[in-house]
Amino acid sequence: MSSLCLLGVLFLCAPTIFFLVSFAQNYPSTLLTLPLQFHQAFNPLYGEGNIVPYDGNNSVQISMDATTSSGFHSKVMYVHGYFQTSLKLPENYTAGVVVTFYACNNHKYPFYRDEIDFEFLGHIHGQKWLLQTNFYGNGSTNRGREERYELWFDPSKDFHRYGILWTENRITYYVDNVPIRNVKRVDGMGGDFPSKEMSLYGTIWNGSNWATGGGH
Repeated sequence: MSSLCLLGVLFLCAPTIFFLVSFAQNYPSTLLTLPLQFHQAFNPLYGEGNIVPYDGNNSVQISMDATTSSGFHSKVMYVHGYFQTSLKLPENYTAGVVVTFYACNNHKYPFYRDEIDFEFLGHIHGQKWLLQTNFYGNGSTNRGREERYELWFDPSKDFHRYGILWTENRITYYVDNVPIRNVKRVDGMGGDFPSKEMSLYGTIWNGSNWATGGGH
């Protein structure tokens, strides 16, 4: 992992919460936005001293240092919807530094959790930026359905939008409103498809034991 003293990621307008009015084919014509300031919608998860609100509580920076990581979670849980955040990732050498935006319910269902993830796996100069998407249902982590993508831009240079559309039968991952992955629920998945209410999370943490070639 990088030896930098402090690495931070800025969530612009902290994750924006959308509610689906109807399940139409095209995003975003059927969505209503619920504008919330950070302190109204989210609580610290850990590393509270490394969570710094900006822009009148409309944005937040989370960071990690030599002793702690940081993260936040939504105060309420949601069943289905479109969830989006704008992120600017840490610059320079960040091997082993994992930044996530995801929905999960492990605090309520520790043995049967559901989860839908965006995971940014750190960066080594000269290599592509990798984005990993995951989803689990009812604790099916041993049948994880991860897929990795190479980003076509440098996510540390500017803000980019990352969105998750979650319905009863579909999960679609968006980058700057472009769908990069679409998952359709099929009978063979059984209970592996996320179906229970989940909270939203944003985190930065040390993943040196597995991310970016083991953080080297």
